[in-house]
Amino acid sequence: MQVVRSGLCTGCGACAAICPVRCIELVDIVDDGTRPEVDRHRCVKCGRCVRVCPGIRLSHSKWPDEIITQLICEWGPIFEVWEGYASDPHIRYEGSSGGVATALAAFCLEKGGFSGVLQIGPDRESPLQNVPVISRSRDELTRNVGSRYAPAPTCAGLGSLLAEEGRFVVVGKPCDIAATRKAQLVEERLRSRVGLALSIFCAGTPSTAGTYAVLDRLGVHPEDLKEIRYRGKGWPGNLSVTSHKGNRVYEMDYDKAWGHILSRFTQPRCQLCPDSTGEFADVACGDAWHRHVDTAQPGLSLILVRTELGRTVLKQAVKEGYITLQKAEPIVLRLAQRSLLGRRKELWGRLMVLRALGKMVPCYEGFALSALWKDVPLRRRARLILGTWSSLVFKDVVRKKRVAQC
Repeated sequence: MQVVRSGLCTGCGACAAICPVRCIELVDIVDDGTRPEVDRHRCVKCGRCVRVCPGIRLSHSKWPDEIITQLICEWGPIFEVWEGYASDPHIRYEGSSGGVATALAAFCLEKGGFSGVLQIGPDRESPLQNVPVISRSRDELTRNVGSRYAPAPTCAGLGSLLAEEGRFVVVGKPCDIAATRKAQLVEERLRSRVGLALSIFCAGTPSTAGTYAVLDRLGVHPEDLKEIRYRGKGWPGNLSVTSHKGNRVYEMDYDKAWGHILSRFTQPRCQLCPDSTGEFADVACGDAWHRHVDTAQPGLSLILVRTELGRTVLKQAVKEGYITLQKAEPIVLRLAQRSLLGRRKELWGRLMVLRALGKMVPCYEGFALSALWKDVPLRRRARLILGTWSSLVFKDVVRKKRVAQC
C-alpha cells in the first residue's frame, strides 16, 4: 500500500477491520510498528481501507457553539477542562494517571447499558504483543488497564463489534479514535455500535524494538518474558517486567523507561501528528503533569470534555460515584502538556520541508497549523527546518546505498 510505503501508516488497524473480503493482515514490523499486508489477489479495490485511514487525512468540520474558543487553535474542540480521578482506589492506583478512562468505561458497563468496551490489552500468549480485546466486566477492564507503550492496533477490533448487538465504548489513542470516526462514516452499523469514544493523550507509539531495548537494559531475555506493565501502581508508575524464571520482577522508573529509552523508538509518523489529545473523542484523558508527581501517590488525570455526549456521560459517572472531579482553568492544558503543544506548533514547518523534498504528507484541515507555526521563535524555526531537511537527506542517501548493494 502507498500509505505504508510513504511512511504514513499509524498502525491503528482500522483498514483490516473494515475490509469486506478480509484480505488485509496486520503484522508487527519490529523496527516500525503494526503494518497491513494486502493479499492483492483477493483485494476488490473497494477503497474502504483508504477511506478509514487516519494517516492520510484528518479534518475538523463545523465547531460546536459551546466550546472554549481560546483553546481551539492549540487543542481542538473542548467544552470543559477538569482534573480528577477514579473514585475506586484500586482503579486509580492501577491506572496510568488517575484511572478516569477505566472508571468511565466501568460506569458505562454497569450503569449505562453498554455491552462491552473495546480496548487494547496484552497478548496472554505473546506478552511482547498487544491485541484488541472486548472487556465486559470490571475485572476484565482492570486486567487490561494502563498504557501500552508498544504497537497497539485497537481498531482491528472494530470488526468484532459488527458481529455483536448493543453499544460499545471504544478506548484508544487519538489516531485510533480518529480512525473509528472515519470508519463510522464508511460502515453504517458502526454508528450505532460505538456508543462512546474515549481517548488517551499520546506522545507517540514506540515500536517493539523499544520494548526489546528495555528488556536488554534490564537483562531479561525476550523468551523469558512472562508479563510487562509499562505504567500503573502509582503515578507515574514504574515499568515492571516479570520473568518466567522464578517469577522474578524487574522494575524501571517512568523517566528512564519512557524518557530515555521508549520515546527514542516512536514511529516517525507520530512526529507528523497534530492530534495528541484525542480531538475526535467524546472525552479525552491524560496526565496532569503540572502537578507534583511522586510514585508514592495515587494518580491524577486531566480530563477534556469534547462533545455534548461526553459531558452527559461524565456528569452521570460523577453522580453515580465513579469519578471525582475538580474544575480546572483552561490554562492548565498549556502547563500540563507543554511538549505536546510544542510539537503541534512546529508541525507546519516539518510538513513544509517534507513537501519541498517531494515526500507524501498527510492532509490536515481545521487544525490552524500555519497560525501556530508563527508562534515558534525564528531561531527555533531555522533549526527545525535544517534538522528535518538534513535528517531526511541522510536517510535517503543511506537507503540508496543499501539498494545499490543489493
